[in-house]
Amino acid sequence: MCVSLNYHRLPVKLRERFVFDKAVLPKANRELNQEKSILENVILATCNRTEIYAVVDQIHTGRYYIKRFIAGWFNLTVEQLDDYAVVQVQEQAITQLLRVSAGLDSQIKGEPQILGQVKRAFAVAQQEKTTGVMLNHLFRQAVTFAKRMHTEYRVSEFAQTSSQAGLHQIKVQLGTLKGKKLAVIGIGEIGQQVVRNASTMGFDRITIVNRHADKARKIAMENAGSVTSAPWETLATTLQDSDAAILATAAPQPVIRTAQITPAKNLILVDLGMPRNVKMDEGNAAIAYYDIDHLSAIVSANEQRKQEMFTRMEAAVAPEITAFFAWQKQLHIVPVIRTLREHALKVESVSYDGLLRQLPELNAHERKVISKHMKGIINQMIKGPIKEIKELSVDPTAAADINFFCQIFGLTPIETEGQKVHEG
Repeated sequence: MCVSLNYHRLPVKLRERFVFDKAVLPKANRELNQEKSILENVILATCNRTEIYAVVDQIHTGRYYIKRFIAGWFNLTVEQLDDYAVVQVQEQAITQLLRVSAGLDSQIKGEPQILGQVKRAFAVAQQEKTTGVMLNHLFRQAVTFAKRMHTEYRVSEFAQTSSQAGLHQIKVQLGTLKGKKLAVIGIGEIGQQVVRNASTMGFDRITIVNRHADKARKIAMENAGSVTSAPWETLATTLQDSDAAILATAAPQPVIRTAQITPAKNLILVDLGMPRNVKMDEGNAAIAYYDIDHLSAIVSANEQRKQEMFTRMEAAVAPEITAFFAWQKQLHIVPVIRTLREHALKVESVSYDGLLRQLPELNAHERKVISKHMKGIINQMIKGPIKEIKELSVDPTAAADINFFCQIFGLTPIETEGQKVHEG
């Protein structure tokens, strides 16, 4: 089961109400695991979603107690939570985890960061011993699947903005960034984003040139490392000493003419300005120039290729679901658990009917209260055995353990696929 509070239904002002801080996540997992019906659980908390993945003994009770836990933790009523929470079970829940892990359900589709968050959430739950054989297998499978998707398709490497496309084009043309120098002209919002992205790419030096020298020095100091600043008056000489430049000023006319530049080597100019920051003059073959239209065309082509990749990634989810259920079926334990529940409910029903015959004067409300408490007692009594046999089902002695379990509870074994298993 998955109970999800995510960006599809909740804007940020509501999502921020449902945040499990990293420090409280171990405690939250432990407390959730103490709730009735919850056999295993993992809490995933990111800026775009809070999701609880759980193995429960019954769908309807599991749904209620997970919602009750969330509502209690964040001081809401269960009824209020119903307006926000999405509940998914069986195939839907598995699909959700696979898609989330691979970045297919992210706001920036295909981003790889969510995989690290899924791995950390799983690690916390494992450390708190709130996972078992089912979620251990499912989360490992989801992590492996997501790694394979990111390796095969590398969707996150396709530029989604003009500035990203410009940096990517520079990297492609230079081949290697080792020993290369980049100039960033203009340090507004876009220019600052360029510096942040470029500072992790491996340039030997990044030089910021801005009309306001103090601002350029400040941004250079914030990024440190290979990032420096230079006075506006040195713009032409800085470009001549660079291998590539990205221009992002808000100037009403070009800030540089290519005739003013006599580079000793080939120079790549990426112009993000509108109006354009560069005036291209004739006869300067050493300069490769890309304006905003060139970059928009690259972004558009990237988007088309990404959509084709997303289609293939989505198609890869279904076989993973089939593989998980095939693995689960091999455990031969799911039908045993189902049979135990049916057996326990039958005992409860017989006991309840006998009680009513002895106390015919009970009114409807009293009968309902007694029925609820009897069901609660039955559920609590079988929760422990269910958890134990579920864990034993992957041991080498699983067949003998399941056989012994069935003998204890009076369940009838049958022959299936050549092995001694038990009817559900």
